[in-house]
Amino acid sequence: MPLKQQRAATLAEDLDLLLEELRAKWNYSVDLTGADLIAKKSPVTAIDFTRAVLLADGLKPDNEPNLVRQVKRKFIQRYGLKITPEAYEG
Repeated sequence: MPLKQQRAATLAEDLDLLLEELRAKWNYSVDLTGADLIAKKSPVTAIDFTRAVLLADGLKPDNEPNLVRQVKRKFIQRYGLKITPEAYEG
């Protein structure tokens, strides 16, 4: 079950909050937005999100199993295995 946290009004904005958290925690220099993620695929899954974050940072997910686990875990804690804009409750 995802943890309850302070949320933004829309899924795109909330994904932006999660991306900012990842930037602050692990120094990712990701030039990616929540809107980018939603536009690429809906639902956004934990693995799709994780791959997009690592690829945007110039990393190869297949070579970074520890980072994959960490980023994926953060997504799952917040949203579960997948999320759509329609299912999002801010």
